[in-house]
Amino acid sequence: MNVKKNKKDDISALQDEVKHDIDEKTEEVEKAEIISKKKVLYADIDDEITTIYDKIRPLKMKNIYIVVPQRSILFQSIVNLKILKRKMEDDGKSLFLITNDKNGIYMAAQIGIPVYNREAEGKPVLFSTEVSDEKLKITPLKASVNSLEEEAPTRMAEKKISISEILQKFKGFKKTVDVKKIESQPKKEKSKSKFVIVAPNRQALIGLIVATLCVLLVVVYIALPGVTIYVTPAASVLEKSVNITLADSQKNGAELQAKDPHMIASYPIETTVTKTITHYATGKKISEKGANSSGKIMIYNLSGNTWPLVGQTRFQTKEGIVFRIASSVTVPPATTSGPGKIEAFVTADPTDAYGSIVGAKGNIGPTRFFLPALRDDSKSKIYAENTAPMTGGVTDYLSFVSDKDLDAAKSRAKDEVLKDAVQQLKIAIQEKAKLAGGDTSKYTLLEGDSAIEIGEVKISAPTDIINKDMNEFNVTASVSIKGLYYDSNEMMNILVQELEMKKSPQKKLLRINEDSSTYRIFERDTASGKVKLTANIKGIEEFSIDPTTDNGSKFLEKIRQHIVGKNIEEAKNYIQNLTEINKVEIESWPAWAPTIPGLAENIDFEVRDAVNAE
Repeated sequence: MNVKKNKKDDISALQDEVKHDIDEKTEEVEKAEIISKKKVLYADIDDEITTIYDKIRPLKMKNIYIVVPQRSILFQSIVNLKILKRKMEDDGKSLFLITNDKNGIYMAAQIGIPVYNREAEGKPVLFSTEVSDEKLKITPLKASVNSLEEEAPTRMAEKKISISEILQKFKGFKKTVDVKKIESQPKKEKSKSKFVIVAPNRQALIGLIVATLCVLLVVVYIALPGVTIYVTPAASVLEKSVNITLADSQKNGAELQAKDPHMIASYPIETTVTKTITHYATGKKISEKGANSSGKIMIYNLSGNTWPLVGQTRFQTKEGIVFRIASSVTVPPATTSGPGKIEAFVTADPTDAYGSIVGAKGNIGPTRFFLPALRDDSKSKIYAENTAPMTGGVTDYLSFVSDKDLDAAKSRAKDEVLKDAVQQLKIAIQEKAKLAGGDTSKYTLLEGDSAIEIGEVKISAPTDIINKDMNEFNVTASVSIKGLYYDSNEMMNILVQELEMKKSPQKKLLRINEDSSTYRIFERDTASGKVKLTANIKGIEEFSIDPTTDNGSKFLEKIRQHIVGKNIEEAKNYIQNLTEINKVEIESWPAWAPTIPGLAENIDFEVRDAVNAE
C-alpha cells in the first residue's frame, strides 16, 4: 500500500510541475505576441464614403491610415469626413489621413482628424525615424505595404521549452511507471486476438447522408446561381454647327494651300438646258361623219300662267347632255285636270355642258330634262320628259388648236425646263469630274438662296397653228444656269472633327448621321470668289461602358459590389437610376432565383448598343 501511495504521489507531483511549466511558457508567449498593428489603405479618386467604410469595417486594427489622392470625392464635402470619423469612432477605431490635398488638410483640421502630408519643414514625415510617438510610427509607404507593426516582440535570452517537449517528458515518466506496474503484476496467458466487424449505426448513417446533402445544397445555392445583366448606356443627340468658307480654287489658291481648317475649294459650273415638250390640242369639233341625236319631248307647266319658250331653249339631263328646241313654243298653264303640256322636237348639242363631244352619247332612253337657264325657284315649275329614245347620234370629231392650247404649252415648257435645270447642272458636274479622272460621287452642287443663277427662259413655239385641225404640236424652251460645286468629303471631315471635339470625355460617338447635315448661306462675295455658310450635323453619343477599359471596368465593378446579394428588383432599380444607364435587363439562373448571387464572380455584364437596342 505504501508503494502504491508513493507512486501516486510522484505522478501528482510531476503533473503539477508540468502544468506549472506550461502556464509559465504560455504567459511568456502571450507577452511576446502582444503586437499592435496599423492598417494603411489607399483610396481611389472616385471612391465614395460608403466604399471606403466598407473596406475599413472588417479590419481588426484600431489605427487606420488612409492615403487619399488630390481632388478625391472624399474631400468634396466636410460632411463626408465627419460621417467617416463618427462611424469609425463607433467601431472603436482611430482615423489618420495621409494626403497632399490642401482642401482635405484644411477640412480634416477643422474636425480634428490627424493629417500627414509628404513634407513638413523640409523633412519627410512618413518615416518612422522622424516620429517620436511610438503609436504613430509608419514606414515609407509602398504599394506592397499596408500593414505595419508598432512594437516588435523582444527575443528571450534563455532557451525556450516547447509544449511538445513538456508533453514528451510527461509521457516518458508515465511510460516508466506503467512498465513497472505491469512487471509487478502476475503474468497472464495471452488471449487470442479476434477480428470483429461492427455493423454501422443506421441513424448515424442517415444523419451523415442528410448532412452531406445539406452541405451540397448550400454549396449549390452559393456557387452555382448566376445572373447576366444587360445594360444599355444612356444616349443623347449631339448637334454641332460650324462656319465654313467655300473659296474659288483659282481666285484663292494661296489661301487654300495654307490649309485653313474651315476653308475648302469650290469650282464654277455652267450649262444650258433645253427641253422640248409635246402638247395635245384640246379643241374639238364634229367631222362630216359625225351626227347629233334628236327626238321628241313633252314639256310640262305646273304654274297657273302660260310659259313662252324661245327657239334654241336648252333642255339638259342630269348627265350634262344638252338638247335644244328648233323654234319657239308656248306652254299652256296648269288646270284642275293637270299641268299644261306641249310636245316639241329637240336636237342634241355637239358638246355637253362640260365641253366633251356628245355624238353617240346623245342616244338616251326616257329621262327627265330641266331648263338650266331658269332661276332655281322656276326650275320646279316647268320641266320636260321623253317617252321614246333619242336616236341618230354618231361620234366622229376633229381636234384643233385653240389659243388656250398655245398659252398652256408655253407655260408647261417653261416649268419643265426650270424643273430639270438643277438636275442637268448636277449631271454636268459628274461629267466634268469624270473627264478629270476624279471620284464623281464626292462632288456636290451648292444649293440654297442665291447659290444657283438661272437666266431667262427662251420659248420657241409655232405661231400659225391657232384653229388648225391637228392633234398635237411641239414647244421648245431653253435656259442658261450656273453655280458652284465642292468636295462633300472635305466638308464632312470638318463637321465630324467638330462633332468629336464637342463630345463629352466620358462618352463615345456612337453614330454620325451624315444625311442630317445641312447648311445655310449667309454671305456671298462674287468679287473674291468666296461663299460663307453655316453647316450643321447631328450625331448620337452615349456613355462609354467598355469592360476592356479601366474606367468601364471600374464602373461595372462598382455596380457589381453594390448589388451583390440584393433582391433582383432592388438591383434593377439601382442600376436604372444611374445617370450612365438608359435601360437594364437582368436574366438570372436559375430563373426562380429571387436575388443576385452572393459571389461577385457570378455576376456578368453585357453592354448593348444604344441605337440597336431601340
